[in-house]
Amino acid sequence: MAYLSSNNGTLVDQLEREALYIHSSENSSLTLTSSLLDGTNFLSLSRSVHVALGTKMKLGFIDRTFPRPPAGLVFFEQWRRVNLMVTSWIWNSLSRDIVDSFMFVASSLELWLEIQNRYGRSNGPMIYQIQREISFISQRDLSLTAYVTKLKKYWNELLFLAPNPKCTCGGCTCGVNKAIEEKTEHVQLMQFLMVLHESFDREVKY
Repeated sequence: MAYLSSNNGTLVDQLEREALYIHSSENSSLTLTSSLLDGTNFLSLSRSVHVALGTKMKLGFIDRTFPRPPAGLVFFEQWRRVNLMVTSWIWNSLSRDIVDSFMFVASSLELWLEIQNRYGRSNGPMIYQIQREISFISQRDLSLTAYVTKLKKYWNELLFLAPNPKCTCGGCTCGVNKAIEEKTEHVQLMQFLMVLHESFDREVKY
């Protein structure tokens, strides 16, 4: 990302202006996600953090696209202020049992990378764990709505970790994309029906 011009002190593009702006309603007590990281929910927390920071134009502080500028630049202090704010927002998104071990990081980027390294397991084990959860899921006493919501959460996580392949040739007419989507929906339907409460199961059979 381009930096402030040292000659006239103005922002060279709108993205930097937005990234360095903190709204009056935003403060260090803000939380980026409704569910705090407890060590087992990194995937959902990561998604929430990225969406929240993206809407605030602050994602560049943790994805390396807005790195620490040289200390001599006129807006260095402003960048450092926003960086500290983002750091505090991420701290606020961690459970009390976890946050203390991340209190002495140097930047929001370093904080996020440490969290990612500790709790963001590689896709393989995470996919295995989600598939395992799906295999053990049961409607039991859940309402149909709650049951579907739980299943969709797992399905969305799987698609996030292992997206379906898509034709990228730009002129495909064979319908492979639609076929893959239909196959995925069929698998999900079978998973849904297999563990329905027995009262619903009887209705499906008869």
